[in-house]
Amino acid sequence: MARYRLIIKPRAPFQTPLHSDTLFGHICWALRYLKGEDKLIEFLSAFNVGNSPLILSSGFPNGYLPMPVLRPLSDKEEKLLWEKYERGKTRLGFTRELKIFKKVSYIQISALQMLKDDLSYYNLYDKHLNGDITLENPTVRSMDEQFSKTIEVWHNAKNRLTDRVMEGKLFAKSDTFYNNGAELVIYINDTYFSREMLFEIIYFIARSGYGADKSSGRGIFEFELLDEWELPESENPNAFLNLSQYHPMEGDFRDGFYDMAIKFGKIGGHWAAGIDGGPYKMPILMLNPGSVFQTDNDRPFYGGIIKNVHKKEGVVHYGIALPLKVRVT
Repeated sequence: MARYRLIIKPRAPFQTPLHSDTLFGHICWALRYLKGEDKLIEFLSAFNVGNSPLILSSGFPNGYLPMPVLRPLSDKEEKLLWEKYERGKTRLGFTRELKIFKKVSYIQISALQMLKDDLSYYNLYDKHLNGDITLENPTVRSMDEQFSKTIEVWHNAKNRLTDRVMEGKLFAKSDTFYNNGAELVIYINDTYFSREMLFEIIYFIARSGYGADKSSGRGIFEFELLDEWELPESENPNAFLNLSQYHPMEGDFRDGFYDMAIKFGKIGGHWAAGIDGGPYKMPILMLNPGSVFQTDNDRPFYGGIIKNVHKKEGVVHYGIALPLKVRVT
């Protein structure tokens, strides 16, 4: 199995987040246009219950991972933390720090290295308040704000029959502008493509754009495809940290803490111009990166390809999770 780190360097605003399921759709369409429909069908048929030839994470700021979703602090644990750190602090200031902590989106990879065998909110708070780890830039409220800025951009609606702007018909879309030097990392496990083929596919996506409004210049990026990746993992795990947009299958886990979202996936490629059944897939429940699940099944991936998500036969949705082994306490 080949392991790659895909470094994304945005060169234009993005309207669509770098989610693993959306990227997989782009890879499928790139394969369709580069090698033909038969090659795409062959690729999709390689996915089954016990096999995933391509496992993708979502995109994260370079050097960071998603903040784990864990059991909330108990009253006893919060009291212990306050007793350890009350010197020179007010109780109100301490409570404010805990609230800010709850809004953190990412942790440094080095923080997971410290806590991969003893992962809990208590230990994360403890290390953070003790200055052993810095979860995000303390001068900035969130990682997203120091890494990028999302603003609403107003557009004119256009009459498709007259090809003229419609007076008084304005609408807004959110564009994410990344700061100079910003890099996002996607972790890939691949047993299907050669390195050259995967590079060609990513190059096709980089030049044609990623996500919504790519036809008007959104989602253009440069990239590096680096061999190998290594992230901290527990040697005595009882859970996994999910790094992808994940749709669970029966028996994947026995318990967990998670964030979820309902995904309204959109058909891509030339099918987006109109097919029987409309441009949208059926709504699908997806579990977000950072969700943590306790499991007795140690596997290289969880979840699977979701079928029957559209009236059009053969349309699928990617719900496979790239896991990191951790031990939660």
